[in-house]
Amino acid sequence: MSIDSSFVIAVGTAVLLMMAVFIIIFVAYYQQKQSKQQLAFKELQVQHRRDLMGATFRGQEEERKRLAEDMHDGIGTMLSVTKMSLNQLERQVGGDVQVSFQFQKTRSMIDETMTNVRRISRNLVPTTLERFGLLAALEELVDRATDNDTDIQLTYPESAMPFPPSLDLMLYRIAQELVNNAIRHARARHIVIQVFSLDNEVRLSVLDDGIGFDFDAVMENKQGGLGLRNIESRLSVVNGHATFDVAPGRGSQIHIQVRLHDAQPVDLLS
Repeated sequence: MSIDSSFVIAVGTAVLLMMAVFIIIFVAYYQQKQSKQQLAFKELQVQHRRDLMGATFRGQEEERKRLAEDMHDGIGTMLSVTKMSLNQLERQVGGDVQVSFQFQKTRSMIDETMTNVRRISRNLVPTTLERFGLLAALEELVDRATDNDTDIQLTYPESAMPFPPSLDLMLYRIAQELVNNAIRHARARHIVIQVFSLDNEVRLSVLDDGIGFDFDAVMENKQGGLGLRNIESRLSVVNGHATFDVAPGRGSQIHIQVRLHDAQPVDLLS
């Protein structure tokens, strides 16, 4: 083989090698670019889901506010007027003991109904939360839910920092759901709500001595577990996390963690 032939073969081999390297680099670059595009697309999808969840919860809060106003301004006012009319009618009729007893019984029923209307309105729109913040609203929740059968305690550090209003509302709704579940379903006699912040993170824990539940079974049941799924949906809006330390036959410990810098940009109030 001549020198020229060897040179041509060497050059050809080098060119093929360079082409092969170029193809490898191009394929690697293309795959990397495609991976980045897929990652960006997934991030857009996640953000879109968060935006949809945020809009859903804003809509829920607006509807609760409308219902609370309708109950207070509509039903509450009508009950007050009905009570006034009843009092006037009693003064006109008067005299008979049996009739007076019926008037008093009817008046007591109206008073009880008015109390229930105010209670439902407060549950729909916790005005204390808007005026005084999360801790004051949780104290009110504890006072309302505590009775002869259930003891509820709220613990938090004296130096607890204020949270963004949207985070206040989210944590309040979660605490409200967990307390209701502990009372109605777990039949708990003692419940502890803990709130504290640590390292730019807020944590909410609800502990109870109830009968517990099977978390996987509840989540798989499409007819049940709506409250727990709703909690996880709320937390997904702010990249929060829930830990369910639960099992049948023993008390439950549910811990909520939300980083403050993740919670601030999401507004659930407007």
